[in-house]
Amino acid sequence: MDISEGLKFPTNDEKWASKLLIGGIFNIIPIVNFISFGYALETMKLVMWNKETLPEWENFGSKFVKGLVGAIIAIIYLIIPLILMAVFIAMRSKVVNLLGMLIVFILIVIFGFMIPMALANYVAKDSFGAAFEFGEIINRIKSVFGEYLICYIVILIIYLIIGVIATVPIIGWIIGAILGFYLQLVYAYYFGKLYIKSSP
Repeated sequence: MDISEGLKFPTNDEKWASKLLIGGIFNIIPIVNFISFGYALETMKLVMWNKETLPEWENFGSKFVKGLVGAIIAIIYLIIPLILMAVFIAMRSKVVNLLGMLIVFILIVIFGFMIPMALANYVAKDSFGAAFEFGEIINRIKSVFGEYLICYIVILIIYLIIGVIATVPIIGWIIGAILGFYLQLVYAYYFGKLYIKSSP
C-alpha cells in the first residue's frame, strides 16, 4: 500500500475541489453529515471496482441512508467504550474522569480497529449483516495485517491533528470539517484497496 497515493487520491478527480467543498459543507451540519459519510462509502465502493475517481453529488437520499447505516455500524462496534464514557462523565471526580477518558480512548482505538474492514464488507456486499461477519472480517484483516495497521495508525494520527485544528475559535471547526471530509475519502481509498487485496 502506497500511503502517499492514498493521501493524494481525492485530488485525482478533475472536479475534486468543488466535490470536496460540497462534502465539507455537508460535514459541518449535524445529521446532514451522514450524506458526506455516505459519499465516502460510495467512494470506497468505486475504489473496490478499481475506479479511482470520486462519485457525483446526486442521489442524496441514498447517500444519507448509507452514511446513517455506516454510523450505526461504527456505534455498535464502539458500544462498550461509549457506555463507559457515559459512566465516567456522570462521575464527579476530576481524577476519575481524566483516567476514565484515557481508558475510553484506548478502548476506542482497540474496538475501532475492526471498523474499517467491517464497513468495507458492508459496502462490498451492500448488507448491514455483512458488517458483523466477524470470522470473515478478522480473516481479511489478518491477511493484510501489516498494511492495515499502518493505514489505521496514519488515519488516527491525522484525525488527531484535525481535532486540534478544529479547536481553533470560529474558523477551526469549519476547516476541521472540510479536512475531516477529505480524510474520509483517504480512508475510503485505503480500506477499499485493502479489502480487494485481502482474503476471507
